[in-house]
Amino acid sequence: MTDNKQWYQKQLRILQTVLREPDVVDYDAGSVVDYMEQIHANCIIINGGGIVDFFRHNLVTANPNPFMTKEDLLKDLVEAAHAKGIKVVVRVDFRGVDKKIYELRPHWFAVNEIGEPKIRDNPLHSAIFQPCYQSTYRNEHAYRFIDVLFEKYDIDGIWENSYSQSGICYCKSCSDRFRKETGHELPRGGQFTDSLYDEYREWKAACVMEHLRDCRAVVKKYGEEKAYAAEIFGLYHDRFKTDGHDLYAIKDHFDFLVTPLFTANHEPMNGPSTLIKFLKSLSPDKVPVMLFGHLGTNNDLRYISSAKQETRLWMWEAISAGGSFWNCVFNGQHPGATYDRRNALLSADIYDYMERYEDLLTEQQTVAEVNVLYSRATNAAFGNPNRSKDAYLTHLMGLEQVLNDQHIQYRLLTDDKLNLETLNAAKVLILANAACLSDQEVEIIRSYVRGGGKLIATNLTSFSTPEGTNRHDFALSDVFGCSFTGSVKDNSQYGYQFVKEAHALTKGFEDTQLLASWSDQYLVKTNTDTAQALLTYVPQIFPQPPERSWLRSYETDYPTMILNSFGEGQSIFFPYGVDRNVWLHGHNDFSELLKNAVDYMLEEQYVIRSNAPLSVHFSLNKSGAAEGGYVLHIVNTTAAPRRPVLQTIPVTDIEVEILLPAQQVNEFRILQGDSGIELVRVEPACEGQIKLFVRIPRIEEYTGIYIDAL
Repeated sequence: MTDNKQWYQKQLRILQTVLREPDVVDYDAGSVVDYMEQIHANCIIINGGGIVDFFRHNLVTANPNPFMTKEDLLKDLVEAAHAKGIKVVVRVDFRGVDKKIYELRPHWFAVNEIGEPKIRDNPLHSAIFQPCYQSTYRNEHAYRFIDVLFEKYDIDGIWENSYSQSGICYCKSCSDRFRKETGHELPRGGQFTDSLYDEYREWKAACVMEHLRDCRAVVKKYGEEKAYAAEIFGLYHDRFKTDGHDLYAIKDHFDFLVTPLFTANHEPMNGPSTLIKFLKSLSPDKVPVMLFGHLGTNNDLRYISSAKQETRLWMWEAISAGGSFWNCVFNGQHPGATYDRRNALLSADIYDYMERYEDLLTEQQTVAEVNVLYSRATNAAFGNPNRSKDAYLTHLMGLEQVLNDQHIQYRLLTDDKLNLETLNAAKVLILANAACLSDQEVEIIRSYVRGGGKLIATNLTSFSTPEGTNRHDFALSDVFGCSFTGSVKDNSQYGYQFVKEAHALTKGFEDTQLLASWSDQYLVKTNTDTAQALLTYVPQIFPQPPERSWLRSYETDYPTMILNSFGEGQSIFFPYGVDRNVWLHGHNDFSELLKNAVDYMLEEQYVIRSNAPLSVHFSLNKSGAAEGGYVLHIVNTTAAPRRPVLQTIPVTDIEVEILLPAQQVNEFRILQGDSGIELVRVEPACEGQIKLFVRIPRIEEYTGIYIDAL
């Protein structure tokens, strides 16, 4: 199914060597290509120039690498790589120049609020001067620079590094254009993330779009087969507040989407899978690529290897969602010829697996029984890279932990794809503190539930506008069956919930009347007879003095879990951060409540059932190879309770039940894993479905199974 596609629309197994100046000495293109073949990579990213040029040209900004002599490494690498069928993409970087270049055209460069040049310091080398993002250097000069590269070399594409610029530029060009196009002066004072800069950020985003459109056009005039891409920060590292752009706005300009996610930041172990799902939802037709590093765990440690086992699991998690890779190294001609070579071949067998089964791993789509909405506006308003202060992604992380623990198959649905068709494609919609919803989004969700959809929502879902302004009540109050009273109670300490009655949603709590609570509690009251308050708020019970650590009554009129019927559908609403509590607090009451909610809405009918421990992650995807093709990915993250993961503990005697919309199994093939894996039997299930019973004797770190069922 990939025969008529461009190379960048197929599986990508990329190596980027970010060369330092001295790495050009005795550069051995043949050795680099030999290494590429050894690890089964199909594309290399190599320095072109900008800050430091790795080829010679006659443009006014020429700044040749001082270690270069007569060699032409781009020519040598392109010839050697193309002889082996490997693509070569050239990295350009126009974020700054040395002082000698700055002095030639000072009006091309950015200035701060008091008119001084904006400079990026380097304690060991000379500082670089930042260009204005609207200047000739960033635009017309950059386009001519790219022209020269294509004119001199048969390269396969351009990678524009650091195309964006944080903060604000006060140069005359920016001041004049902003005044002309908005009628206002450039904002000053405060923080760039303040609302004072909202109009400027939108204007700056339009300037970025203009540049990306023009730069893409330059690349594409050399042929549609030439790729244009850039590093895009999104999801875990959203930069709209600092850079004035995000993936939503700029994704259409790139031929594939690549976003960084390094292990050193200790995002969830399922983070790579989530990232790929996010990219797939944004641009279903573009290859989703995770940029990581086996050497150079992040910007703090670029010279030493990351933890081997965690990095391998990181890669398997991305594969389980249908992702491709961009392995970025920051020193040496290639990973086999640098200071730390411990992980030089770490990706070889994984890239080999991808290459061997490329046809089956192509165009994978999650078999989703649950939709989890990603709210761009909420992340912009409440997200924070400091997870202890974050009020959005941590809700998603906690929810995902519960779903992964229970082997529930879910799709991360970006809000630009929110419509009745996508919602009806899954059994349940979950809104994890999707606070900032537009009136249109609210109406889509309301119509979905009214028509028979099932909804689980938490915390402040629908309480704010997309701009972050609070409404007087939840916009979905009629769907939730409750209204906000106007009171918020701090339950971050000594907080509890009271179990009012036995119900499927309180399963497992038969022997307790009290459950844990934590964080702010938004006090609500039911507003319809169809709403059931199954748990209620308990005022804080202060522990000291212990003799007086009690309440006259533990019951209140303020529910903390509401089950409501709305139209033909149902909703379950938690008016507090039950999902965030899973991630940041950890008490099992929170995860059990969410598990019960999902169980109830799915009527305990799951695509995947297994006796595998919570640390084993299952992903069932439709394969693009055949109409009835599926790939079951199983990633074993079982390990000592710490990060990084240093050793995976094998799990044994795993039984899996898989529910598929088919009549029979035509093929059952082990792609990776224990040779003793067997399809024990197939049984008919309800409504044209079959159930497969699979036995897996042992899982080390990853198992892949292909199933053809029609």
